[in-house]
Amino acid sequence: MQDMLKKIIEMDEQARLVKEKAQLEKAATEKEIIETKKKIYDDYIERAKERVKKNLEVDKANAQKEWELTKAKHHSAMVQLDAMYEQNCDKWVDKIVDSVING
Repeated sequence: MQDMLKKIIEMDEQARLVKEKAQLEKAATEKEIIETKKKIYDDYIERAKERVKKNLEVDKANAQKEWELTKAKHHSAMVQLDAMYEQNCDKWVDKIVDSVING
């Protein structure tokens, strides 16, 4: 009977040790999961920031190209209008005056 109680106590002690070890492993695993989750999140945020930075540079370059094209078109239109004005100024003034007078 004494041996039986001793065995039961030993088994209980072993079970407690196994349980304690499992709890420690669980805590370590949970900590590792939290750290891994944070690392993944931080990496994702860093990559997103880099992507935004690259996209911003590309967008700025594209906007600058568009601005240069628009500026060139406006300059071309202005040159054309100035040329037309120089060519037709007298005719236009005469036509306006004639329209006003003869209504």
